[in-house]
Amino acid sequence: MNRNRTNFNSSLIPTILVNPFWLLGFIEGEGTFGLKNFSPYFQLGQHTRNLIVIKAIALYIQSLPKAFTFSLNTLPPNVSNTLNSRTSVSVLSISNIDALYDYLMFFLLDISFQTRKGIDFYLWCLLLHFHKFGHIYMPEGRSLVAQIANYINVGRYSNNPNKGIEPSIENINKVLNLTLPITLKPEMLHIDLAKSFARLIKERNIWVYDNGVLVGYNFFSSFAEALRAIGYSPTSSAARRTIDTGKVIGGRYTFYSSPQSSAN
Repeated sequence: MNRNRTNFNSSLIPTILVNPFWLLGFIEGEGTFGLKNFSPYFQLGQHTRNLIVIKAIALYIQSLPKAFTFSLNTLPPNVSNTLNSRTSVSVLSISNIDALYDYLMFFLLDISFQTRKGIDFYLWCLLLHFHKFGHIYMPEGRSLVAQIANYINVGRYSNNPNKGIEPSIENINKVLNLTLPITLKPEMLHIDLAKSFARLIKERNIWVYDNGVLVGYNFFSSFAEALRAIGYSPTSSAARRTIDTGKVIGGRYTFYSSPQSSAN
């Protein structure tokens, strides 16, 4: 069995019939509700010997009905499959915000999780909602996303010496109740919403803090200018990715779109 088996003949395996509860169990054991640069993604991995299982799951996910019908132009999930040559693990992944929200999220919300992965999933859904409707582009939303990103998955394990802080319901409701300058419309894809928010920024003011102390006498007018001031490459994405999140770069620097009264 398992590692001592050398003969893997997939033709001997009966047809894999994926159903919601079988898939949920598989996800609870092998799935990941992750974030990359604060953007949600879903991932599921298996050894390449079990590629037949990954393919069956991919087909099932691509056939899911659209649950959030408000959005008119969202396509079914585009499931990518990549191979980690070092570990021989085949990874199924979905990163499109619209597909994750309109198809996969509501499908899984209709099933009861049985393990602690459910907590990660529900918080991940909240972050996905912030992206879908634009809360992520507000300073308060981005700050909360950063806090949740540090809390979910290993960030909330009791044996983690740097355990994250659990987000409060009050702070979550505060962000959900924000008045957004752009309203999602049925014909808009996520990329359209993101571009609309970007067009609102006529002038970019960036305050940089070095261990809580303001760098310079005032704000910088661009990411490139702020990065040059601390000796970073002006093309680095560090400031853009971490602004208003409180995340420390290089063990020293934090970036904000408004002055921080709590800083020295």
